[in-house]
Amino acid sequence: MSGLAMAAAKKRALLIAAGEMDNTILENLISDDKLCIAIDGGYNHCIRMGFVPDVVIGDFDSLDTSIIDKNIISIKKVSQEETDLLKAIYWAISSGIKEIEIIGVESGRSDHILGTYAALAEINQDEILFIDIQIHLNDFIVKYIPRKKLMEFNFKEKTHISLFCLSNSLVSLKGTKWSLDNEEINFSTQGIHNYSEDQTVEIIVHEGGPALLFINRIL
Repeated sequence: MSGLAMAAAKKRALLIAAGEMDNTILENLISDDKLCIAIDGGYNHCIRMGFVPDVVIGDFDSLDTSIIDKNIISIKKVSQEETDLLKAIYWAISSGIKEIEIIGVESGRSDHILGTYAALAEINQDEILFIDIQIHLNDFIVKYIPRKKLMEFNFKEKTHISLFCLSNSLVSLKGTKWSLDNEEINFSTQGIHNYSEDQTVEIIVHEGGPALLFINRIL
């Protein structure tokens, strides 16, 4: 099967950026049913871990292109209008991917770290209503929540969660110590340091959005 055909056949993708990551988390995320997409210097993480990604994408300003395997899909996109992460997300979506997991966005330049979440704010929410996006950090999993999409999560009791909205939003949140009922929340600390009380936690962004739900890995 050619690289493009393989990309079209898979519906889940793992995007590997060039930042810090926990090797054990990365190992647990790698799966044959996921399209592995290295984002620029994230290719070096793949080589270090002993595997070759299916795709590498970026402007290649932090990657020696001579080491790229000739049998994989290599996409050079030079644009100052989008970060390499956003380029990779858009490419995955255009390839029919329905579930996107991202790792390697920690450490490095502070503006790049903030740029990760700014990239998520740029995505057209209506176009990805049926696509799941999550980021794997060393201590948290971050779930992307577009407006008008009711999302349910099953947590252990007293799981630490924090909610951030990337624009002025109306949000309902149930099953937590501090709930919201169609309440206004903006990009602030209003939703930080909450806990699940019920096994099922529900959240919907009625207007505005998107929202990011940070879920603590350590219970």
